[in-house]
Amino acid sequence: MPLSRLLALTSIVGVSIFPSPSAAQDGNKSIQGEWTTDCLPIGKNGRHGYVTRITITDNEIRATSQIYAKSQCQTPTVQVNFAGSLIHAQDEGGQVRIEHVVGTLTTTPNIKDVVDHYNKETGDRAGCGLTGWQENVPVSVAGKTCGPFTFAAAGTHLYDSVWVTGNQLRFGAFPVAWTNTSAGKTPSKPLDTIYYRTGR
Repeated sequence: MPLSRLLALTSIVGVSIFPSPSAAQDGNKSIQGEWTTDCLPIGKNGRHGYVTRITITDNEIRATSQIYAKSQCQTPTVQVNFAGSLIHAQDEGGQVRIEHVVGTLTTTPNIKDVVDHYNKETGDRAGCGLTGWQENVPVSVAGKTCGPFTFAAAGTHLYDSVWVTGNQLRFGAFPVAWTNTSAGKTPSKPLDTIYYRTGR
């Protein structure tokens, strides 16, 4: 699988959500702090890697996902950021239900090979159907189809769940599902990706 397709498949790994003060007051304290994944293998035979870091405080949640060319997380290729407003967070016995509104979702290619591929009309839609990609310049992909994913547009309300067990945090939908647009679609099971507490 080409590196550029891999980057498109993993371009939704990063998240940065900015909650309102009222949401912070309602939110569960257990999800606050800094959370980071291991260097996770992706692609054919796990030849590439990525790391995502999320920081949650009373007033905001920020995260950045960095994708790398090598499985040991060397040679950055693409960085992804998402920003939205957290408007509700309620602990329901270990499952924290959240509602957030999509603000921005950007992808930033870090190397020329990725830029060149993204700017081509390709069947894998790695470049989200957009042109004008440049090295280290973020481009909005909110509401766009990038590879197999169609991202939610800015202003979309998404409903998710977060589970915290000891020093581990997992989401129920983010960043795989973008169609959980009603409370009835709130996930009841966590995804496999684990974020470890790396700071308070």
